Amino acid sequence: MWGRSGRGDLHVMKQLGANMVRLYGNNPANDHINFLDEASEEGLSVAVGMSDWPYYQMTPGSCLRDTDLNCFTQIKPLYAENLRKGFLRPDGTYHPALKYMNILNEPDLKVPPTADNGGPEGPLQMGRALISAFDAMLDAEAEAGVTGPLINFTATFSYAICSSCSTFNNKPALGQMAQLHDAMHNPEKYGYTPKHNITAAYEARFTHSFNTQNPATDLQHQFLDDYTTYFPTTPVYIGEYHRVPADQTDDLGMILSLAAQNPLFLGISFFQYQVAYWKAGPERDFGMFGLSSASLVSMDYFGQTYDVHCLEPQPNPKSNMFMPSALAQVYGGPAVNYSALCLPSPEGVPLNLDGYKEILSQSSVTQMAGFVERFIHHLGATVSADARGTLQTFAQGFMDGDSGGFEEMASELGGSRPSWINFDEQGRCVADRSVQPSVIGQAIGWVCTQATSFTCDDIPWQCEGNPYRIADYVFSRYYKEIGASNPLVDCSFQGAAIFASSKLYGKWTGSSQCVEGGVTITTTPPPSTTAGPSTEPATTTSAATSSTEPATTTAALTSATTGAVATSSTSVVETSRSGGHHDMTTATTTGSATAKFLSSASPRSAAALWLPSSVVLLHLLLLALPVAAAPFGL
Repeated sequence: MWGRSGRGDLHVMKQLGANMVRLYGNNPANDHINFLDEASEEGLSVAVGMSDWPYYQMTPGSCLRDTDLNCFTQIKPLYAENLRKGFLRPDGTYHPALKYMNILNEPDLKVPPTADNGGPEGPLQMGRALISAFDAMLDAEAEAGVTGPLINFTATFSYAICSSCSTFNNKPALGQMAQLHDAMHNPEKYGYTPKHNITAAYEARFTHSFNTQNPATDLQHQFLDDYTTYFPTTPVYIGEYHRVPADQTDDLGMILSLAAQNPLFLGISFFQYQVAYWKAGPERDFGMFGLSSASLVSMDYFGQTYDVHCLEPQPNPKSNMFMPSALAQVYGGPAVNYSALCLPSPEGVPLNLDGYKEILSQSSVTQMAGFVERFIHHLGATVSADARGTLQTFAQGFMDGDSGGFEEMASELGGSRPSWINFDEQGRCVADRSVQPSVIGQAIGWVCTQATSFTCDDIPWQCEGNPYRIADYVFSRYYKEIGASNPLVDCSFQGAAIFASSKLYGKWTGSSQCVEGGVTITTTPPPSTTAGPSTEPATTTSAATSSTEPATTTAALTSATTGAVATSSTSVVETSRSGGHHDMTTATTTGSATAKFLSSASPRSAAALWLPSSVVLLHLLLLALPVAAAPFGL
């Protein structure tokens, strides 16, 4: 759904001018690498989040129900599994697309639900839940031996007034942030003894955030004036923002101006990408895209097949524009081509005569050029950087009928090898990232029964645990074993494979290591730590040389993890959440809003709440983040 072979949601987000995708929850058992790789290729950062499930929905076993809101034992195994399932690359560094980990969305409305207005014990319990979860994530990092640039953490509060909080008990969101700040510095007051130096980690790696649908005119005097005084070095952003009745071009333009004027204010996220059809009433008014009755593709999800419906832009009456157009205007994106939203993608149709005819019927040179380029990629080649115009001209010839049909295209590209195409000697037969894991698995099984030059029982550890990297290892070696020469025929395995150039597979996490002749292949995984930073060097074996380099772990919080926050503003993206929006209200109103949220969320199944990052594209976060990055790689 999110990739170009499906509905292309990530590409649509990029066209809006977004620069980051926010995910609210995920299934730690699922692999997240393809999503992160695709986001990275689109130039989108990713802000991931822990599901509500371990905090208060899991029965039995939640930290609200069973461990007095000490969430360490619930959160650590889940975050550790996320690290193993794609958050970390094989070398132990965070995936470069990852920028934020949200400990919990709107914790003041959940752990406990009366934290804002139920008396002084509520904020203490909320603080204990957040610092214990934060400590658990740091422990998972240390045990995994995380190295390299580190991501930032956040906890996104509601915009309710926390009358129970000890500080700012008459200001929206600020009381909750001040309470968390105190908990991070005085954990014993909150009944918690941390395993790690959470104070140092908080000072080095934390960014505050909150949700609101208040108008831009409220933010400076209600929040920013006090925030910059109380938190002079900690950046902040709005995790969900959308004033439904407003002219989006005016309101969003105004709030981006606030981001430019306030150095600590990174910007805002626009809520939301798709209409929340599972909700009712005004909760359906936030989506910028609805769904048409037409289905574009189907996808497999936990063994069931679901139709992926086409997107339909929703209006923003006061701007006299479609909402996505208004956003693109403010954020400086190239805008979305609405006429292509329900057209089969050149990346998704079969790479044969039928697929060619489908694209030809669309009467679009751009679509045909995409089909041609995909064909070129399957030959282990790429279009020269200065030949984009030539590609368009080549595609135009087939649209006009002057260049023949599919057979002529295949002959021209694969046989004649035009000078405007670069054929890569390092091309390899690898897994096609647009194909479902189940298809990849079936192809791996078949190849493993045929191969004689290698055994599938001895897969290097960098390639284990991910079907695509296993396939890279297996397909590339089998292709060499059989002495294949026709990539379109011999590197297919029923559509599971692609003969990709090193430029293409080099973008995919771990692929360069796992292919035949890969740059780094070892059979022994590096040691992991159980507490604190590792003092042992991490050893890697290269195809050419061996090197020993010291590993830097998360626990070693140095100046490299901190840095000044840039002041320029741009834009970002967000996805799905469970819950409603909260204007600044009185304590009584906040309480009733909380009850409404919990009752609307409770019927949802665990499967609905544990959406993997590959399908949690229900809301769009357009966050104005700085162009110049802080050292933690925002």
